Amino acid sequence: MNAIIDLLLHPLLQLFRPLIATHSIERVADAINASIDMGYRGLGVFGFARFGKTESITYLIDHPFWLAQRPAAMLRVDAPDTHKRTDSSFFRSLLILLGVRVPSRASPDELCTQLMGRLIEVAQNSGTHLIILFLDEAQRLLPADYEHLVTLDNRMTRAGYYFFVVLFHQRDITGFSNEVLPSNDHPPHVTGRFLVRKHEFTGLVGVDEVAYALTRYDEGTEWPPGTGISYTQHFAPVAFANGFRLANYAQRLWDCASHLRAEARLSTEWTWPMKSFEATVVYLLTATIPCTPSFESFDDEQLIAALRAAGLVELEKSRHTYQPQGCR
Repeated sequence: MNAIIDLLLHPLLQLFRPLIATHSIERVADAINASIDMGYRGLGVFGFARFGKTESITYLIDHPFWLAQRPAAMLRVDAPDTHKRTDSSFFRSLLILLGVRVPSRASPDELCTQLMGRLIEVAQNSGTHLIILFLDEAQRLLPADYEHLVTLDNRMTRAGYYFFVVLFHQRDITGFSNEVLPSNDHPPHVTGRFLVRKHEFTGLVGVDEVAYALTRYDEGTEWPPGTGISYTQHFAPVAFANGFRLANYAQRLWDCASHLRAEARLSTEWTWPMKSFEATVVYLLTATIPCTPSFESFDDEQLIAALRAAGLVELEKSRHTYQPQGCR
């Protein structure tokens, strides 16, 4: 029953809202393609919390057009979240996350072979020899895990399949905004495959990128399906007919957000995390507009109220106030 009700709701009112294209996501796609062009087997993607890294994985898998003439089988897993590992833990964790039933007793070699079989099965079903594995929370990986990836890559190559791993690392896991993850001094055979190519994942950088993202709500969305009615048009039909567009508020939104950050004594150099940006847009469309009689346009007070509701400042402050256990 709840699923039926959800389908009747506008996508922005559902529990899991649709994702939009951003320049940040497009840059990750370009970095993956460039790394494969150069013959590497991995790309490290680094970014701060709530910038939209995990959501970018979902978008790239759901919209494979970015691969152009190079189709791929794409899968996603989270890195194991435990420091105590056995020789078989890494392969076992990946198999479980990929939905494979794992024997209670199996050697690392047997588990690697089983994982290979699963990856090859997915590739064959997709009609390709390229497999892209998105490995989220890669900051959890231990040196031994990279050795297991080397073993898997060797075997996949011998079987005639190109195995590529996109390693998504979270930077601010210690509570320091200028954190840089340690390199762990990996040997050349690991670095040369997976750790040479790096990409910095950002939030929305500047007014132009905010305008681009807002345009997705004005033009790149549709509800109900088949009507050609964008999300902006759906919530503000009269104003939309009179020329109202969210993209026209990019500069004012950026200025209001910068003002709130300045009040909180946050850095003047910043990129906008997708978490608070998307929440701001949803609040404006689903709360501000419906509560404004004869809506025609936003004023600054409404923009600031949406930014506060989205937790813009609180999210940024959390990077500076968080103290992990052992550092207090």
